[in-house]
Amino acid sequence: MKNYRFKINGKAYEVDVPDIEGNLASLVVNGISYNVEVDNEVLKPKTAPVAIKERSVSADKPAVERVAGKTSVVKAPLPGVIIQVLVKLGDEVNAGQTLCTLETMKMENAIKSETGGKITAVMVTPGQTVNQDEVMVEIN
Repeated sequence: MKNYRFKINGKAYEVDVPDIEGNLASLVVNGISYNVEVDNEVLKPKTAPVAIKERSVSADKPAVERVAGKTSVVKAPLPGVIIQVLVKLGDEVNAGQTLCTLETMKMENAIKSETGGKITAVMVTPGQTVNQDEVMVEIN
């Protein structure tokens, strides 16, 4: 059972969710039981991160791979949602500079460049879902 506390227009509500089966849920709001039908969850993209926790990418699964000479591609190390993009086409970046923030499993990860150079492509936008190994940024 999950328990929530809501404050709506200054009034406090305690909501218990003892059971959810399919699209039917049992709720207890301030001691009163309700059976409700649940529609699909509405997902809204986050607009601003509260705190950024940095995560290093393991050596056996690098976030950046070199291809065709000096061009590097920055790939998503895990599936997740892009929270913010800090670079744009044409920007000059240094090695170690944060390019974007990726939320994976409720953790925010700073995705950093492993090389310096000029941004030649930005393939992600805030709120976008990315898969593991999906190219997010190209650097030349």
